[in-house]
Amino acid sequence: MAKFDKIETLFAELYKYRNLFSALFDKRMFSIQEEMVLPLVDHDTEKLERLAAFDLLFRNQGQISLDSRLQEFFEEFLEVDETVHVLYIQENLNQIKKNQSYYLKENQANKRDQYLVKIKKHLRGINQITLQNVKTLRSNTDETYKTETNFEIKKEKLTDVRNQRDALEGVIKAVERVLQDDLFFKTAADAELQLIIHRLRRTLNDSIHNLIEIQQQIIEYLNLIEKRVQVVEKVLRLKMLRDKHYLKEQTNFYRMVETNRDLPLKKSEGFRTRLSIQDLLNEEEKQKLILKVRNKLKNQKLLEQNIAGEISDEAFSSQEKIEDTINLHALKRIFMGKNQDLFSFVMNHQFPKEISTSQRIRLYCRLASLFEAEFVFTDETDKFGNLEYALIYPVLTSKQAATQSSQNL
Repeated sequence: MAKFDKIETLFAELYKYRNLFSALFDKRMFSIQEEMVLPLVDHDTEKLERLAAFDLLFRNQGQISLDSRLQEFFEEFLEVDETVHVLYIQENLNQIKKNQSYYLKENQANKRDQYLVKIKKHLRGINQITLQNVKTLRSNTDETYKTETNFEIKKEKLTDVRNQRDALEGVIKAVERVLQDDLFFKTAADAELQLIIHRLRRTLNDSIHNLIEIQQQIIEYLNLIEKRVQVVEKVLRLKMLRDKHYLKEQTNFYRMVETNRDLPLKKSEGFRTRLSIQDLLNEEEKQKLILKVRNKLKNQKLLEQNIAGEISDEAFSSQEKIEDTINLHALKRIFMGKNQDLFSFVMNHQFPKEISTSQRIRLYCRLASLFEAEFVFTDETDKFGNLEYALIYPVLTSKQAATQSSQNL
């Protein structure tokens, strides 16, 4: 089996035959004959043989398809994968535990950094896979109920989706326990690792809430299927009795129908009357009716026009909020140079115009939300009156960290 020695060569090969790979990916759900894709390689079968030798294609008895690894790669990045990969999360979690053990036992700083890089990689992987799995579960739930016509298969598929949901919830809770109970993640000093953990915790929390909604949706769909099956069974039973001419003698069906005053389930029929143009031109009464209707419609359109009302005195009073006049980006830049937490900075900062305490608290929340990627969210909290807030610090650059370290020395 041939293989690529350089990543540049692989990229070049993928780009050279991009039309072929695109066509195979679009038709990945169908069996494709080789003669269908030969025009994409200038009718040269040796090119297909070469791509198959490098495991980019799979050929079997005149049929051709993408290699499974390449197909999974495309599906993952295009977010069109229909499979829930619960084991991928567990595998990443296992790798995190292994590298964490190596990190704690290693004495050399450069090797410890290598293990830390791998831990961050697997944490980001769990974050991405979890988001994709929840999205796929929701899509599979709706698609199964709305597109599958066989009730038995629909019920079985929804039950399988529910099992996948339960398995995903279990592995998500396992990740949450590791992040919450493990001393390594609770006391992590690396700013980037803290940010990754913070984002992962938010993703896991949102995913749990989404899984609860999916569970409720699956239960509702299964109940609807059960009711539908019961109705269908009753209809089939009635049909059998009718075909055997037992319906009138063994049931009270006809008496029930006679007393039923419900509206029939029939499609509403629309009636359109087309007037003869010749009659409209010759009969004066019809012309008067048309003009009368036209005038009524014209008057209705005039009534529907919005007429501006009187401007109130309150509209002329200034009600601008102080948050709208503050440059949040400039405020953030000042904070990045300070050696204090965000809440203390906002509460003690001297603004051009005096603002209230409640407005300063809103500014704190807006800054924390808008510039989340540039701040470090710690697990520590403090209190201001009856209010408890998180201690948030700026992410130090390498130059700032060196300066601070020298000052501490």
